[in-house]
Amino acid sequence: MKRPGILARQTAARLKGELYDVGSDVRAARNVALATFDLRRRKADADQRVEQARDRLESVDVFSLRAELEAALAEQADIDAKLADLQGANVLMAG
Repeated sequence: MKRPGILARQTAARLKGELYDVGSDVRAARNVALATFDLRRRKADADQRVEQARDRLESVDVFSLRAELEAALAEQADIDAKLADLQGANVLMAG
């Protein structure tokens, strides 16, 4: 004599098994959907990184950096010239 609880569990298990038994075309469609979702998420992340990099690049004032570099190079050349003059004067004084 079977108990009704066991029959209900067996029926539920059979229905669950049939529920998860899907065709290969459905599995392929699911895989494509998952891959598409993953690629869209990765693209959104990449787009966000590009936008952040663009914002950082635009925030840099290239012209002021170039002017600062030219001023530093001019100061460096001036100091090099003064050092050369000073070393030349030392050579003349020693000679």
